[in-house]
Order: sequence, then C-alpha cells, then structure tokens
Amino acid sequence: MRFGIRKTILLLAIFISMNHQIVSAADAVLTWNPNSENDLAGYKVYVGTDSRIYSAPIDVGRVTTWTATGLSAGATYYFAVTAYNTAGAESGFSNEVSKTLSSPPDTTPPALSSVNAAGITPDGATITWGTDEPADSRVEYGTAPAYGGSTGLNTAMVTAHSQSLTGLLPGTSYHYRVLSRDAAGNLATSADHTFTTASGADNTPPSVPTALTATPLSDSQIDLTWSAST
Repeated sequence: MRFGIRKTILLLAIFISMNHQIVSAADAVLTWNPNSENDLAGYKVYVGTDSRIYSAPIDVGRVTTWTATGLSAGATYYFAVTAYNTAGAESGFSNEVSKTLSSPPDTTPPALSSVNAAGITPDGATITWGTDEPADSRVEYGTAPAYGGSTGLNTAMVTAHSQSLTGLLPGTSYHYRVLSRDAAGNLATSADHTFTTASGADNTPPSVPTALTATPLSDSQIDLTWSAST
C-alpha cells in the first residue's frame, strides 16, 4: 500500500506543468496540464514572494485554471501547484513560475503650489512655483485672461520652478498661469493669477520756459519773470 501511494505521487508530479498570464495589474491567471489518474481529487496552489517559500496552500479542487487576485503591483510572485488523490496523498511541487506585476501607469499630473510673482520691476517679473514631483516649466502671460504670451519651455525636470518675464509695460496689470508636465506626460495648469508692474520713472524733460522778461528795480536788482513749463 505504501508503494502504491508513492507511485501515485510520482505520477502526479510528472504530469503537472504550469503556465501563467496577467489579466490586470493585481491579478494573475494560472493554468496547468491536467493529471490523468482515476483517483485524482484536486490541486493545491502555492503562492509566495520568494522562490520556493510559499504561504499556506489554496485548495482549488479539480480545476486546471485559477486566478490569483489582490496582488500588489510592482511585486514579484512565485507560483507552484501540487496534485492530491482521494487518499490525501499529495504530489511534489510542479515547476515554479514567477511574475513581476507591472505598476499601473502614472496618470496624475504634478500638484502645483506656491505660485507667486516676485521681483516686479517696471518691465519685468519673476514667476515662481513648486511641484510635488519633477516636471518642466512654462508660463503663459498677457494683459488679458487670454494671455497671448509665453515663456520658452524649460525642459529641466525640477520641483522648484522659476521663469522670468521681460519686456513688460510699466504700471500695467498682467494675467499669468504656470504649466508643468511630468515625465509621464501629465500636464498641470494653474489657475489665473495677476500682478501689476511698477510705475516707470518719467524720463521726459519738461517743456522750455517761455516769455522771460527782466525788469530793473535798482542799480543792483533785476526782477525776472517767465511763463511756467507745462
């Protein structure tokens, strides 16, 4: 009787082979060849995150396809299957297969923070902001909410951003928004912000005084009068 059980175990081990496929980031479908013994009772699936080190087996019955669910994206899993007969005798492990589940794609744009206009002069300003992940930098700006102007794209992937605006008009209100795209191509666009440039110095000379007259008041005194500049 002992020899018969051992023989059954060997036969079960010989006939098991296994394939696998991933159906989602958190699932894996296992398939294997069926055993042909008349006293076959079912199969057990072993799963672990280290080779040949498994958690408690999962009795899946007499099926040859089973889906592992709830797996962690980015982790590597190892799988093996055993067969058991009606007497409870269990085969050795099948060939082991492993799979590293892919991480889900990044579809989240960078989070923008601390958008600010600083260093404001009559003809320029510096726009700064932060992102929660490395991203590129660009600013759209103009005297109306439709903007119309844009800085060149700075492709450096940074989290602390700074773009200079030049050639602005003195004493003028400007609208602007910042844009940053991460390595996965997700674009973040800020809300509309405004700032006003500083008033420029008046470098236009006054008009020439006119109607200058000199009236003698005494031998040592003259009274000068003229029309004021405009």
